Amino acid sequence: MKLRAHLVAFLLPALAGCASQPELLPLPAPGSVTRDTWAWECERNFAFIARREGNTVWLFLPERAVQLAGSWHGPDGLFTGAGIRLEIDNGRASLDLPGQRYRHCRNNTQQAEREQAKLEGVDFRARGGTPRWSLDITLGGNIVLELDGGRERYTFPTPEAVVLESERKTLYATHNRHHQLVVELVGAPCRGGDVTVHVQLDEHRLSGCGEALH
Repeated sequence: MKLRAHLVAFLLPALAGCASQPELLPLPAPGSVTRDTWAWECERNFAFIARREGNTVWLFLPERAVQLAGSWHGPDGLFTGAGIRLEIDNGRASLDLPGQRYRHCRNNTQQAEREQAKLEGVDFRARGGTPRWSLDITLGGNIVLELDGGRERYTFPTPEAVVLESERKTLYATHNRHHQLVVELVGAPCRGGDVTVHVQLDEHRLSGCGEALH
């Protein structure tokens, strides 16, 4: 990934940790299909990702990915396949694997949002407050900036990055028909991420933290 190459000088420890995790590949996303992602955390330190694709669910387990078939009844559902049974009931999940059972799984919503972005192909994600904002960078796609919890949304084409190695910075300068955007990624860790992020939307300045997702 180009973004990884741009940031590797100051993200190497974090990326090395990510390399040991199973790779989650983007899934097909037809506009008519309902998609949700959960990051379930269960007893005995077992965790897994579940991704809804219409009436099926993809499970991303520590060693493999498997698709289960079933049905939804509102927010609840029951899914089976390959000797695996997943039940989602009242915001909790139970999982039966060959030889193992987990009955007390809770969704980590913050991790679930991160995994959903990753599955949808986002390469870098940043967050900040005052006002609350989020920024997703997709290489070869768009930069999406949301303000005030998503009430304001701005989309820009992702430009080629300008890498300032001596300053440990990566810059993205772009625009659409009405606004200009400059994103500065700085190789300095901060609370909530591996990279310090500065964003300028026209005359408005924002600061926060971010991380590479791939």
